Amino acid sequence: MNSLFSRLISVGVICATFATAAFSQTVQVTLTDGEGQPLENAVIELLLPDSQKSQYQQATNSLIDQRNKEFVPTVTTVTVGSQVNFPNSDDILHHVYSFSPAKTFNIPLYGQGENDDYFETFTEPGIVEIGCNIHDWMLAYLYVAETSLVSLSDSNGVASIANAPSGEYSLRIWHPRAAANIEELTQSVVLSSGAVTELSMSLELRRDRRVRRAPGSDGRRYR
Repeated sequence: MNSLFSRLISVGVICATFATAAFSQTVQVTLTDGEGQPLENAVIELLLPDSQKSQYQQATNSLIDQRNKEFVPTVTTVTVGSQVNFPNSDDILHHVYSFSPAKTFNIPLYGQGENDDYFETFTEPGIVEIGCNIHDWMLAYLYVAETSLVSLSDSNGVASIANAPSGEYSLRIWHPRAAANIEELTQSVVLSSGAVTELSMSLELRRDRRVRRAPGSDGRRYR
């Protein structure tokens, strides 16, 4: 093999290795509630300066289903510009809406399979609280992140964001039942090149608002 060609390959491999390392930072947060139990469905988001956001703003399609008179999942994260479908898997009618500042929308009564090709587009970052106008206990939350550097905690209370740029940023933490507001749960974090940054946080929670009501007895289909 030509020696110059070999050197070019070597340089290319070295550059590729450095490029991978530069974007291989991970932040991992372990979240618990006030009693020390793992906290599921908490959101963590790495906030970037405007100059870096465009690299991480891939929009996606997601869905929030309705099953057994509940929204599934309860918390969903998407990136600005993403579209969300709200299918109805129940054999009754639902009426989905939101009055949230980040997105106001209204999908009138519809049944199973009647809304499968309809998407709402979410163009503003923020938290969208979603309800059903027929079943008041039904609540879901859509967290519209500024970028794709966002994650949802699992049943072990762990949320991870991989492939983040190195540097000092703000890390935002949110949960639908958090007693503290989102500004109080935002903190600085330093991501070192090629390293995993591990954090722990305990959140005091408010009482769950999703109190299921007994279904009516009038036999109407939307019950």
